Amino acid sequence: MYRAPRTLGMVIALAVLGGCLHSGNGNGRPEQPPGDFEVEEVAQGLEHPWALAFLPGDESRALVTERPGRLLLLDLDDGTGNEVTGVPNVAAVGQGGLLDVALHPDFANTPWVYLTYSSEGEPGEYATHVGRGRLNSESLELEDFEVLHVATPFTSGNGHFGSRMVFDEHWRLYVTVGDRRNRDSAQDLGSHHGKTLRLAEDGSIPSDNPFVADDDAKHAIFSYGHRNSQGMAVHPETTRIWQHEHGEQAGDEINILEAGGNFGWPIATYAREYGSGEPIGDLPPDNPDTVDPIHYWEDDAFPPSGMAFYFGEAFPDWRGDLFIGGLGDREYLARFTLNGEHVREEERLLEDRGWRIRDVRVNPHDGNIYVLIDDSDAPLIRLVPADE
Repeated sequence: MYRAPRTLGMVIALAVLGGCLHSGNGNGRPEQPPGDFEVEEVAQGLEHPWALAFLPGDESRALVTERPGRLLLLDLDDGTGNEVTGVPNVAAVGQGGLLDVALHPDFANTPWVYLTYSSEGEPGEYATHVGRGRLNSESLELEDFEVLHVATPFTSGNGHFGSRMVFDEHWRLYVTVGDRRNRDSAQDLGSHHGKTLRLAEDGSIPSDNPFVADDDAKHAIFSYGHRNSQGMAVHPETTRIWQHEHGEQAGDEINILEAGGNFGWPIATYAREYGSGEPIGDLPPDNPDTVDPIHYWEDDAFPPSGMAFYFGEAFPDWRGDLFIGGLGDREYLARFTLNGEHVREEERLLEDRGWRIRDVRVNPHDGNIYVLIDDSDAPLIRLVPADE
């Protein structure tokens, strides 16, 4: 299906005042100095875009997924976009569809593009899939696309597919899979649901995965006890993998992954039952068999999506900070400062726009921050330094 080229939107300049913010760990609402940036509209007319990946060595192009099942190659200079063919058939049901996109760590020599997506098995049964194809940027095609992994079992539910991907320094691929709204599956090592998976670049199982010696466990599992993670990033200095996930009624959290770690859902969580507000499990500090989050929202929900550490040059005052997008009624881009593994929410950016933020990425070429808005007719925007 041909997608008409996008046009470059107007540059919208604004001086943004930092908000007085609430930290879920009881840090109060600190006053912060104003941020100083401009918002540029890069492209228009995206249909529920989900993820963004910049092409290495080419500062003007990026791949964008749209949840109905399209992969676009965007020109970041003029906002035009073209559809890439060879994408697998997806089941765009509920929260499912074409989800994350990631590039092989040696993309210049091995131009594999990795995708996560929901797809149907038996009629009405769905699962999160991981696949890859070689990008031919001349013919705009994913060649030799292959399915690498299917997060079984297939179920009829249409929510909580996950799904984010990152590569570590050893080129191992981490993939988040939601609990598919069957909370107990997150504690079941015989299911891929509610897990972070670790695969080799070709989809095989690394020999040092934590459960490879357990015949009753899925060998792709790296960590478990997750509800639904839509944000994951590798810290560029420590190389540790950070991940956030949705709670139920509040209880959203930020974690640092540990091999074989049980991150609690639903037996240890700050989340509460929808409606009644009753506790779901133990509080994480009360369960010695689970890993405590490093940050959480106990009272005010912050449904998060997208995650990026900032180590660019465009915003020197933000170096070392963490950015996370907000969904639900938290429609803003949150900036967090870090002190080791202590996280403090400092500033709410774009709060006045009414934008559900699905993904946030830092362009490695220029340090500008790109933000994907989740809507049926959505823009891709970027934050650039304000003119002095």
